[in-house]
Amino acid sequence: MARASGGILDGACAQAGFRPRIAFQAAAPLFLAQLAARGLGVAVVPALPADMVSALGLRTLEITEPRLRGRGALAWRTDGPTGPAAAVVLELLRTTLTVPGTG
Repeated sequence: MARASGGILDGACAQAGFRPRIAFQAAAPLFLAQLAARGLGVAVVPALPADMVSALGLRTLEITEPRLRGRGALAWRTDGPTGPAAAVVLELLRTTLTVPGTG
């Protein structure tokens, strides 16, 4: 997993009952989105503009529960996570964090 922020995400994951394994951390969300676009995992970044998501060939999932102070989303390649670890992390996040339209 790659992320753009630390404390907020750590707290949300702890509240959801798990601790993420962070492979990359950067202050530039675009850089992390580009890593995800290259198949290097799932990125937790602030919400990205739709045209940028489309241009990078990503899919996004907004994190709505637990509520974060800022808006956040997961981003991964449109053809799905390429590695088994990324698929496991994505499934874990999907089952523990609430997303729009899923309750």
